[in-house]
Formats: sequence, structure tokens, C-alpha cells
Amino acid sequence: MAEPTTTLSAAAVAAAISGVTSALLGVDYYSLIWGMVGALLALYQAAPMGKVRSVVLVSISTLAGAACGTGAVDVMGSASRPLLIVASLVAGFGAQRIVAALLQTTLNRIEKLGGQ
Repeated sequence: MAEPTTTLSAAAVAAAISGVTSALLGVDYYSLIWGMVGALLALYQAAPMGKVRSVVLVSISTLAGAACGTGAVDVMGSASRPLLIVASLVAGFGAQRIVAALLQTTLNRIEKLGGQ
């Protein structure tokens, strides 16, 4: 069983990270979580890749999915949390494919210009 101090510290860090992301990115905590779930689900269908590339891909897809999900709910003029969750999940899933294609295009252009 974890010590109470350790558990309290972990909860405080999680709350601080959640507050910072909400303040800086303007997205809800639920949209970040479900955007990440969508990105992870899409990662299972992606071609095999390295650890660093998959972490970058999921991170960017999570942020894009959360932003798109929040934007979609705002455009609809709704404050429904289930709608936010579904929109973020779908956007995170779709964003993973788009981000993967953009990342591959960027890497191809860097190699074409003589990069390593």
C-alpha cells in the first residue's frame, strides 16, 4: 500500500497538471482523456513504429483530438459532457491518422533536403 504522503503528492501533481492544461490549452479534462483514448485506439491500427515516434504521435493526436472535440461541442452550442467525450474520442482517433501522415511528410522532406 502506498504511503499517504506519496498518494497525496501524486494527487497534487495530477491536479496541478490538469489545471495547467485547462488554463493553457482551453480544453476540458475529459476531452484530453478521451482524445488520448481515441489516439491510443488508432495506434493499434497504425503501422509498427518506434517508441519515441509513437509517443510523439499520441501526444500530438491527444491535443488535436481534445481541441477538435471541444471546438465541435462549442460550435453545436451544447454543454453536454457525453457529447464532449464522444467528439473528443472520434477526433482523437481521426487526428492520429492525420498527424501520422503529416509527420511522415515532414520526415520525408527533411531527408530530401539532406537531413539525417
